[in-house]
Amino acid sequence: MYRFAEHGGEVEVEVESADEAGVFAAALEAFAELVSEEERGDGDLVEREVELQADDRALLLADWLNELVFLAEVERFVPRRLAAFELQGGRLRATVVGRRGRPRQLVKAVTLSNLEFGYEGGVWHGRVVLDV
Repeated sequence: MYRFAEHGGEVEVEVESADEAGVFAAALEAFAELVSEEERGDGDLVEREVELQADDRALLLADWLNELVFLAEVERFVPRRLAAFELQGGRLRATVVGRRGRPRQLVKAVTLSNLEFGYEGGVWHGRVVLDV
């Protein structure tokens, strides 16, 4: 589950899940909504491998979204869903399925402002602020 809150030139994304991996999956869904093309192309689905490492989960979440921003900007990759996902220690490995197309250039970067990742009340949650 995810939700957006807008603050001027930024969009705050809050995600929740029953498990840690679900936070990353929900963050991908939120990002995909932000950059999705208005008209979906009918090109073939493609996969992109992502491998990241960070000292803590909050930084890993920010790096995850920064990698998706990079793929959208440089490769014109519009993500759709996860095909595979592994989270072990400070390491993330994922296969992201999407299409090459015309992503909306809404997201410029991920900031470290209000960055959060944690477990509370039986739910994993994350918060990231995107510069738009």
